[in-house]
Amino acid sequence: MTIFLYELVKESKSNEKALEKIINLFELKLRKSLNLTKHSEREDLAQELKYKLVKYIKEYDVDSTPGFWELKDRIKDRKNVS
Repeated sequence: MTIFLYELVKESKSNEKALEKIINLFELKLRKSLNLTKHSEREDLAQELKYKLVKYIKEYDVDSTPGFWELKDRIKDRKNVS
């Protein structure tokens, strides 16, 4: 069963396990990005990036994310204004 990021973010508001799954999903990208930094700074930077990730996940309002049709209408309205 595949759990999508959107669902995990929504679930993470009340479930620490879901938050851990999100962090694990980004772990590979995090490690690859850290290869671009000095070896002595990697551990501190990894901790800071994980902190930021958790902070943004907790603050993100999942319910304000527009659906496809709403997003399509917003884009259409912007084009009509221009």
